[in-house]
Formats: sequence, structure tokens, C-alpha cells
Amino acid sequence: MAKKISFKILTLIVIITLLAGCVGKSTDGGSSGNGGKGYELTFWVYSDFTQGDMGELMNKWVSDFIAKNPDVKKINLIPKNDGELLTGLMAGVGLPDAFSASARDGKKYKEVMQLLDLSEMYKSDQEYTNGFYPDAIETITVDDGMWAVPFISYIPVIFRNLTVLEKAGINPDEGIPTLDDFIKQLKIVKDSGIDATHSWAAGGYFAPGSILGADSENLTVGVKDGKTTVKPEQVERTLQAVADIEPYSNNMIWDSDAALEAFKTNQLAFLLNGPWVEPGIISSGVEYDVELVPPFTKGGRTGGLQGWDFIYGVDSGDSGKNDAIVRWLNYIGQYEQMREWTIATGRPVLRSDVMNDSEVLTTMMAKVSSQGLNGGMKQMSFFDSSVMWPSPIGDIASKVTDGSLTPEQGAKEFIDAVNALYAEAGE
Repeated sequence: MAKKISFKILTLIVIITLLAGCVGKSTDGGSSGNGGKGYELTFWVYSDFTQGDMGELMNKWVSDFIAKNPDVKKINLIPKNDGELLTGLMAGVGLPDAFSASARDGKKYKEVMQLLDLSEMYKSDQEYTNGFYPDAIETITVDDGMWAVPFISYIPVIFRNLTVLEKAGINPDEGIPTLDDFIKQLKIVKDSGIDATHSWAAGGYFAPGSILGADSENLTVGVKDGKTTVKPEQVERTLQAVADIEPYSNNMIWDSDAALEAFKTNQLAFLLNGPWVEPGIISSGVEYDVELVPPFTKGGRTGGLQGWDFIYGVDSGDSGKNDAIVRWLNYIGQYEQMREWTIATGRPVLRSDVMNDSEVLTTMMAKVSSQGLNGGMKQMSFFDSSVMWPSPIGDIASKVTDGSLTPEQGAKEFIDAVNALYAEAGE
């Protein structure tokens, strides 16, 4: 008798448990939770977005958004490095609901997955839309749709070690008006017995590309009939400038730990890098400031070769969930969040109203980046093309600095390499 009673009790417990599970299950297509309601969103982000100040801010945004959007119970921030992001997204399976990734691959993402069209979001709130740089809005508008939220940018910047400059007798207040002035300062530092800078030829496109971007006024950027409209003679002075800088380098690669450590320990005067290394420079205690890569002529338009990152949404097949994803993307792109991001992290964003905000401009990196976002040029035609056309400049610059090519020969070889990229891509 006792066994039969126990069995009946166990059966009753199982039934109650199953019923409870049915009650807790969402009937709106979302994940269970919060009394059976609420979507669970997966957001792939760069690894550093989950660390330090950026991580704290992202977590705050998630909490604030969920508090204001009861149909979303959870947002999972999944950190990925560049390679993992690209590989995982191009695989086309196990995709997240939203992701932050380079604008360079926007065309590829649109081709391999069903990105959410955000047109209605932008059209319904003109004040929101007008806050972004016009070029950013134009860039995400392709094929009668609008496919991302322009998020952050990086401007190549020159970190200047003020202690080294003082020892060399250079007045930092003079700034770096032109590339010729920069090269003169490099010579002064080297003559004082201290390393002036790292190699601007080694390490790929970033360093020589930053000079190419600073000469954007001189370039007829575009593609026609499968070939670049940039002319060889327009690239010659970029390659000549790299060759002129190289004698004052210590042969370190710009993004190496060795170059960064040399700068932090007052053994290097000028370090080209991006805003992302500034937290480590600050924590080292070194005295420094930041300048843009200088133009060729005083007062010229400069901003280097700009990298952009977007936030994309992925069609989940559930209209309710898609609506939640769009609201999350909209939230991140709002003035308040982007302003908070730039003040807290120093990383520039693609909202012009933020980058011209008086409080934002009190931050050194933001002020310099704001100036840079009004100059320079994009790394490529984001969303329209899959070709990062300036990329061959790295290999060509190395050949020029080792004497294999003259700047004139290098410029012609560069144009040939760019055209080969377009041919390979079928563009």
C-alpha cells in the first residue's frame, strides 16, 4: 500500500511540474522567463566590449534596456575577436540576433545572411537619423534598405611622448603642422640620441595607409569599369613620405608590444596607433598627448584612413523578436548612449552631434578624433564593395623603403595591385 501511495504522489508531482512548465512557456515566440514572457537576445561583440570601462557600460545598457522593455528578459553579450566574428558570421549558421563588426565586411554580411532592414527606424525619427554623420547614413543605405547602425570609428593618431620631446628640445605646442614638420622633428629626436619612431613601412597597410588617407584631397577615389580612378602620380608623395620617415625609425612594427612598451618607458617619441591603446598608455603614467597624422600642406584636410564599425541586426523569423532587436539597435545608436560611450571610453562614434558636444570635446582623444572625422577617408566603399583598395600600400611601402622600388615605380605597382583586387572580386 505504501508503495502505491508513493507512486501516486510521484505521478502527481510530475503532472504538476509539467503543468507548471506549460504555464511558464512563452506563447509570444520568446524565451521563457519573467512569468513566461520575454525574448532572450544574443549579441556578438568585440572582446574588449566586455572588459573594463566598455564592459561596465555595455552591462549598464543591457540592464537599462531590459528595465524599459519588458518583452526582453535577457541580452547575452558574447565576446569574439576579429577572426571569430568574421568566421562565425560568414558560416551563416548559429547566427546571433545582433552583432558589432567592421563595416569593411558589410557587403559580405548582407550577401550571406538576412540582415534586418532598419529603414523604418530611421525614417520614423528624423532627429535620430540627422545626428549621424551624413556620410555614415549614406553608407548604410544600399538597395533600397538601411542595414546597420553606424557605431564607432577609429582614426589613426600619433601619440607623442612629451618627456622625450622636452629632452630633444621640441616644443609640443608647435604641434605637427605638416608631414615635412613631422620629419624634421623625427630628425631632431634621433640626433638627441633617442628613438624617434617605429617603422612606418612594416606591419601592413595601417601606417602607410594613414599617410595616404591624410592626402585624401589629392586622391580621385573611385572605381570605373573595374579599375580604380586613383592615378599613380597621386600616390607618389605618400610613398616618398614613408621613405623619408624610415631612416628615423627603430624598425619596430607600429602595433608591436615592443613599440608600445618603448613609448611608455620614454624610449620612443612618436607612436602611431589607434584610440584602443590609450587606456594602457594612461595607466603607465607616461606624459603624452595626441595628434592627427599631419597633412602635406599646412591647414590641409587630414584624418588618415578611417576604420568604421557598425551594429547589425539579423532576421530571426519572428516579427516580435525582430522588433525587439531593432529597438536594441536603436537604443545603442541614440545620442545619450553614444555620448556616454565616448566620454567613458574615449572611443569616437559616428554621431556628429556627439562628436561636436562641448563636454565630449573636453576629452583629448575625442577632440582629436572629432577633427579627424571631418577629414581623411574611409578605408573602402563600405557596403558597396568588398575590396579594401588601399590595402596593397603596405607591401608596396616596404619595397620602396628597402630600395626595391622608387616611389614612382611603387605608385604604378600599387595601382596595378588595386586593379587586380577589383578584377578578382568581379567589381
